[in-house]
Amino acid sequence: MKVVGYAFVALALVITAKATLYFITSSEGAGTTMLTLAACLAAFIGVYLALTARRATASGAEEAEADPYLPHASGWPFFIGVAALVTANGLAIGLWALVTGAIALAIALTGYAAQSRRRG
Repeated sequence: MKVVGYAFVALALVITAKATLYFITSSEGAGTTMLTLAACLAAFIGVYLALTARRATASGAEEAEADPYLPHASGWPFFIGVAALVTANGLAIGLWALVTGAIALAIALTGYAAQSRRRG
């Protein structure tokens, strides 16, 4: 996890360099702001992961559980994705797609949750 944290910090430095170059060459505020925010987010994630890894190794915690929880193979995530897509498109298409997508999303989430609970 420490390597991933350092990778995110390196990504933040690269994005910061790109934001600086973009600001100098374009003098446009919106793109510079978005690149700066992306650099801040990457730095935040990198620092968090690096500190978490340092704390985990200092306390002697194991890197991963012996038997991590993974749900069974399922079609529900596909239906959740399709329903979320229809719901998001409903914001542009109209109320009928928004309501249909929201209902389908509720059904898909309920099915996925019910399947996950049966595993336990």
